[in-house]
Parts: sequence; structure tokens; C-alpha cells
Amino acid sequence: MEGVYPEKSLFEFIQLVVMTAVVLKPMKTSFIAAVAISGCLAVSALIEAQRAPPTVDFRPVSNSQNWIVKEPLIYEVGISHDSVTVPRGFVTDFATIPPILQSLIQQNGPHLLPAVIHDYLYWKQSCTRDQADQIFLLAMMENKVSAAERTAMYQAVRAAGELAWTSNARERAAGLIRILPENRLQVPTLTTWPDYRQGLLKMAVADGPSATIAAAFCQRGSMSIEQALQTP
Repeated sequence: MEGVYPEKSLFEFIQLVVMTAVVLKPMKTSFIAAVAISGCLAVSALIEAQRAPPTVDFRPVSNSQNWIVKEPLIYEVGISHDSVTVPRGFVTDFATIPPILQSLIQQNGPHLLPAVIHDYLYWKQSCTRDQADQIFLLAMMENKVSAAERTAMYQAVRAAGELAWTSNARERAAGLIRILPENRLQVPTLTTWPDYRQGLLKMAVADGPSATIAAAFCQRGSMSIEQALQTP
């Protein structure tokens, strides 16, 4: 796949950093994240992004590790009309982003909306994992994430995202949900998301409504970056 990528050796470097972080999970990860980002300075020139995903409000669940999307988040790729809509009620925890880089994701920061889009694509799995990761990269470019940081995050999900992908598939098969129906949006105070989710499972509550993710949108993740952003 063509596009703005570091050299293969840099990819292998990020893989090593991510896997080291998994093994050394109890340790503080800020230093490891800094090393990963510093290793990503060798990137090609930025292709000018077309437009960023719109700003959307989120509401935290009691533990503040999970966030509920309060209104639909629509992302159109480049100058095209190929889009995905993250529905109101989707609960994100940024678990598709390896822990060593989650500290980069801050409320209202440029990484936030691309991370939510990526999280949603990993949950729905209508696109392939490769396509979801590439769309994550496109969204970061369009949301003006710096070249070093977006490269670090992209290479991290390529190296370690399989864990989140397979975990989501298991959870969906088990009947756990990530899209709250309208009548379940109010999470009781002091109730954690895992507890609330288990309660919904016992009541056989299914995922709330969501729009179909079109094959044409997913296909943008199989194009070169130039084609994905500049083809109507």
C-alpha cells in the first residue's frame, strides 16, 4: 500500500517498543512513548489534508476511563462523500490505541476524534483491520495531528492492534455491547462501565442502532493516501 510511511526499519523499531511496553506494563510508560515518538521523526512530507472530523461532545462514565459519544460523529474521507457515522451512545475507551500512546489522547486534542473513529471501526469490523488502521491514519492527517505523533500511533496500532481486534470480536460474539440504546444512555452514578455492561448483558440488551458502513468507505483504506484524500 502506497502512502506516507516510515521505512521498514522504523516499523520494526516501533514494534519492538510496543511489545516491550506490553512486557513492562507495570512500569511508567511516558519514557517509552517518548522514545517511540522520537523514533518517528523520519517521515515523508505531509500531503495536505482536506478537512478534519467535526468536533463532538463526550460524556464520561463514572470511572472516567470510558466516554459516551453524545451526538453522531461523521467523518468523510478527503474530498469524497465516503463517510462513517459513529452513533450517539457509542462508548469508547481508546483500547485500540496501545497504552504507551494513550497519554497523547486528551479531551479536545487532535488525536481524540481519529481515535474514536478507529475504536468504532475496530468494534464494528465492517472494514478489515488493515483498512481501519489506514483510515485512522487518514483521519489523523485531516485532523492536523503532527507527523511524528501520527506515525507513532499508526505504527503502534499496526504492531499491537490485533489484541484489541480479536478481543472486540469475542465480546460481540458473547453479546456485550458498545452502542447504548437511547433508553440506556444514563449510566447510574458511581457505576463503572464494566459493571453496567454486564448488567445490560444479563438483560439481553443489544447494541443500539447504527448506520451501515459502506464498502466504498472501507475501500478508502485500501487506497494510497493520495488517492484516498484526493479522489472524489
